[in-house]
Amino acid sequence: MEMTKELAELAGIMCGDGCLSSKKQKNMIYICGHKFDDRDYHEKKVVDLFLKIFNKKVVVQERKKENALFIRFSDKKIFDMLHSIGIPIGKKYDHLHVTNEINNSNELGFCFIRGLVDTDGSIIFSKQHRNFRYYPRIEIASKSEAFLREILFILISNGFYGSVSKKGIHFRLEIPGFQNLNRWLVLIGFNNPKHLKKIETFLGSHTPSTRILTGQQY
Repeated sequence: MEMTKELAELAGIMCGDGCLSSKKQKNMIYICGHKFDDRDYHEKKVVDLFLKIFNKKVVVQERKKENALFIRFSDKKIFDMLHSIGIPIGKKYDHLHVTNEINNSNELGFCFIRGLVDTDGSIIFSKQHRNFRYYPRIEIASKSEAFLREILFILISNGFYGSVSKKGIHFRLEIPGFQNLNRWLVLIGFNNPKHLKKIETFLGSHTPSTRILTGQQY
């Protein structure tokens, strides 16, 4: 299957909060999220990607006693296609990697990273040396240091700066500062509304990029 921007973004989503599992001759595709924070993203963006790429209608469900929602269905053709583009079957953290096809294209790489951060990333605002939170960091946590370093390599190759460090039993990729956030909004962006709302809340902007892109200081 030809690697498109949409497929690269879905691959990032699967590497973030998705998984493939094969049990009792059932080939399951599963993606989870937060019942409230991620609802708009799943019901619009993720559902739309499956429809555009595979002409597959999927339904967002929720666990009533938990703050979780999920998309889960069995489809061997889609399962095999996702596995063929690098999505591991079963426990994924020892097998996560960025495929050569995605790694060799800035456009595909940005789409992949956007899908990953929209699902498994976060935007953090710290105080630094002030008495209010203002300094942005984009973070991704993973059990796989090698996978995070592959992501960091793509970002550094495109003018970003950051680091990978150990954080408890996980590793953390950190992309800090206004210069990085500015560049991220221009080149990669976010499709998950929760990230954009958080930026708006902390930076007090009517549109997420306005104050950052105009070079205002905080």
